Amino acid sequence: MPKKTQRSLIFPSLLTIGTLALSLFLDWTPVGKRLENLTVDWRFQSRAKSDPPADPRILGVAIDELSLSRWGRWPWPRVVHAAFLQHLSARPPQVVAFDLMFTEAATKPEDDVLFADQLVNFPGAITGASVDKSLSVDTAFSDATIGNSKAIRQVRGDIYSLLGHDAALLPIQTLAESSLTGFVNSDPDLDGIRRELPLIVRCGTQVFPSLVLQMVIANEGVDSESVEVEIGRFVKVKSAERELIIPIDRHGMFPINYRNPDRFLMASYQTLFHQLEESAEGAPWPAEFPPLEGQILIVGQTSVGLTDFGPTPLAPISALMMVHLNALNSILRGDYLRTVSLWPVVLGWLAVAWVSVLLLRYSPVWMVTAVPLVVMGGYGWWAFDLFARSSIQVPVFWPIGGFLLLHATSSIQRLILESRDRARIKGMFGTYVAPAVVEQMIASGEEPKLGGSECEITAFFSDIAGFSSFSEQLTPHQLVALMNEYLTEMTDILHDHGGTLDKFIGDAIVGMFGAPIYFSGHAYEACRTAVNMQRRQLELCEAWAKDKHLPSSVHAMRTRIGLNSGRAIIGTMGSRRRFNYTMMGDTVNLAARTESGAKSYGVYSMVTNETRTLARAVKDDLRFRYLDRLIVKGRTQPVEMFELVDFESRLPPAVRQGLERYDKGIQLYLKRNWDAARAEFLEAAKLERSLKENPSIVMSRRCLTFKADPPADDWQGEYVMSTK
Repeated sequence: MPKKTQRSLIFPSLLTIGTLALSLFLDWTPVGKRLENLTVDWRFQSRAKSDPPADPRILGVAIDELSLSRWGRWPWPRVVHAAFLQHLSARPPQVVAFDLMFTEAATKPEDDVLFADQLVNFPGAITGASVDKSLSVDTAFSDATIGNSKAIRQVRGDIYSLLGHDAALLPIQTLAESSLTGFVNSDPDLDGIRRELPLIVRCGTQVFPSLVLQMVIANEGVDSESVEVEIGRFVKVKSAERELIIPIDRHGMFPINYRNPDRFLMASYQTLFHQLEESAEGAPWPAEFPPLEGQILIVGQTSVGLTDFGPTPLAPISALMMVHLNALNSILRGDYLRTVSLWPVVLGWLAVAWVSVLLLRYSPVWMVTAVPLVVMGGYGWWAFDLFARSSIQVPVFWPIGGFLLLHATSSIQRLILESRDRARIKGMFGTYVAPAVVEQMIASGEEPKLGGSECEITAFFSDIAGFSSFSEQLTPHQLVALMNEYLTEMTDILHDHGGTLDKFIGDAIVGMFGAPIYFSGHAYEACRTAVNMQRRQLELCEAWAKDKHLPSSVHAMRTRIGLNSGRAIIGTMGSRRRFNYTMMGDTVNLAARTESGAKSYGVYSMVTNETRTLARAVKDDLRFRYLDRLIVKGRTQPVEMFELVDFESRLPPAVRQGLERYDKGIQLYLKRNWDAARAEFLEAAKLERSLKENPSIVMSRRCLTFKADPPADDWQGEYVMSTK
């Protein structure tokens, strides 16, 4: 692989790997975790409307405002729950779980006895407990039972990685012995939202089921002896009919797959109590009411005035019994929230990121902006869709944030490099290339081919006629001021038409069209430049004529221009210490001969046939006059030369007439009809702009020469030029 290619791959590779490392580190920080959790919350919210109904076996029994209006402020006397269970025994559910804590004895001991007597009637009755790190004990809890509940014995792994403490808030002994115990702990994340629930809890040296797991165990008709735990992998509940395998992490936490709360069956505690009372008196059970028999009832607080509230992904304020309802629904339906392994995402991100950075480094700005947005939008849409359809969670924050950071950094680096290149190109070409051409070079993204390369150009040479004679009549100050004004005006015209200044040689201007940035109309623009320079020269002379301090020779100053088009060597040339961006080759030499040869014909703008042909291919609004087939000094092949007269639209009638007479004379001249040709040339000479020396006078003299000494029989109109 070439070294240049290797270097071009180094920065994108390092940038991609560095951005990945930074993104993963930020994702690991509390801020990154919060932002990722926020994207998960958005996914829960976006799919909520399409959530399926919850498991119909689950019924939430809400201690709501209506219930409080009947039994008064919380907590109620336990005889209320005893009466509720007594009525419920007529339609016994499979499980009745109280998401409530009964850790202190009732004011009236007989109330606890009544409540306990009713709990005994329900094999699936469960009351709440909680590990509490604020409790201080000398000896860790070590009993294998809590009342009627057994610890889970089949546990593999480090139990001290589980949520737990050496002591816990447990139901009073009377109630614990009459029911199962389930731990209700559900600690929130950093942002206060409960996204996972412990399925198993360490209490002292023992592991006990949570409220949700205890409900699952009771619903399956087994006990803790049928539960197997591998910390970091699963909780397995085995019954005669089936085997439930519930995923947990290394802390025993179960990720909750929240569903729309409106999809859960809910009933007011008071309404259900009232209906049970009426049913006991013989009233039929309403069809719109849940059957209760065989169901799983969870009794919990929903009244805003109570304390069991907190945020969930679906709501800023929600009854925390919804945490248990959602966890239980996920387990019963096998509707688990699954997380994709990190490595496939990392490898996929690396591939897409590296390829996109590499491909977009030199792409147009709109692609640099659009492609990353499309990729990030597509990934985000896929992540949300995958979550909605399959409850599969892929990371969103760090892949999208990292991709955005990657391309932002790449764009900044590109901007810095382009700014550096812009400054370098301006430094290299700004003094002799038009600003518009410099901007075009920068915008094209093409590196100028320095050191010499062949390309098609139009070479431009101009020189002031008789400069030496009138410069002697000027003071140094006048000469400098005059030349600065003249060269500024001429160079501006050169630049305005896309020309590149090669150099100044005294009063002479050397330039080129079509380099360093090639454009197809270089010959036409060079011709326009010559015409506009001649016109601007006349305007300057008119302005100088008003200055009485300038000699009259300045008022008549004219410039000769020569143009030739063809292949030339363009590049930076010179010594190691001093060099210049210039042009070389036969095309350039012929352009110089064209400029000097214009004097021999009494014209001020002379071009070769190559330039004329290329210019007319672009636009035919310039008038050219055939001059000769010259064999210039240093060449053996003739070159057709033309005078660049002016724009067709600017020609006065007399000039048009004179050009027509001249063209007739040329036709006769090429046919060797010397006398007839000379007659046409003499008539044309009377209409020429310059009466001292012009092509008509030159060609009339040529006719006399050839009449006296005719050319060879194979003559095709060529004429050997004896001077440069």
